[in-house]
Amino acid sequence: MVARLAAAGSRRYLPPDGSSTMLDRQEPIPHSGPERIEFACHEIWGGNRSVAAPIELPGIRGALYSRSCDGHRGGDIYYLSVCGSGLLSRFCVADVTGHGEAVASVGSAVHAQMRKFMNRFDQRRILTRLNRRLIEDEFEGMATAVTCTYFPPTRMLSLSAAGHEPAWWYRSQTQQWERLTISDTGRLSNVALGVDPRVRYTRRRIRVRHGDKLVIVTDGAHEARNSSGELFGIDRLDHCLNQHRQLDCPKLVQVIVQRLDEHGAPDWREQDDVTLLALEFVDNLGVNPWLHAIRNRLGIAPAPPVSTTN
Repeated sequence: MVARLAAAGSRRYLPPDGSSTMLDRQEPIPHSGPERIEFACHEIWGGNRSVAAPIELPGIRGALYSRSCDGHRGGDIYYLSVCGSGLLSRFCVADVTGHGEAVASVGSAVHAQMRKFMNRFDQRRILTRLNRRLIEDEFEGMATAVTCTYFPPTRMLSLSAAGHEPAWWYRSQTQQWERLTISDTGRLSNVALGVDPRVRYTRRRIRVRHGDKLVIVTDGAHEARNSSGELFGIDRLDHCLNQHRQLDCPKLVQVIVQRLDEHGAPDWREQDDVTLLALEFVDNLGVNPWLHAIRNRLGIAPAPPVSTTN
């Protein structure tokens, strides 16, 4: 079953009327179940409410899990977008200290920059503008973020981070998970948002293979504590990923949450917000990517997809 939050034209990412109208989804309905969230062209979807669902974007199939420590709206922010041609996929995960107005202001700023640059390849601009916006707004909290761009025709993935653990990458060729790093250019590189307007954000570019995967988590996962105060830690997350390397993304997210439950103290879910984004790079466009882009730009609707019921 598919939950088309934008009433999109199936996996080919066309709006139902063939138009290229911007679709903004800043307040997702709390979702938990087997329905897959798919995206239309020119769509941004996200927010900071609890959600658990499979997702699908151009060239990507995966799962998103985000849970607030108070059960409703938290300090973790997530946004996903598809460009006007239906090819460029982008996702951003941010972790903001506190709740309420502080998170709302950062969420609004993230949404604005994701929307402004949704058709641009270089996600570093998003972090640069976001950093300056928070400084101009005299943001007093702390915010970290990781943002990624994926272009299916060349299978090129680009990642940038601001004071945030970038990601874990599963190489289908070696069948191993590894932590990704992003090179700094100097003292004021890739630090948290809202700290200094002179910060420069770098990127790492990777040509992935179909079957490769990516996992992004907020620190609420690896900093979950047990009754003795011991952190779940990066090493446990590394071990969990490699132990379950054959699982698809929705099942992998479920296993990580189970391991956190097994490790954490009875109240660990109340300690911090937790967001997990697991993605697999796939060939899901159905046609030549460039023909796919032309169809989307011209508003030529593809044939209706075949629906199956499990």
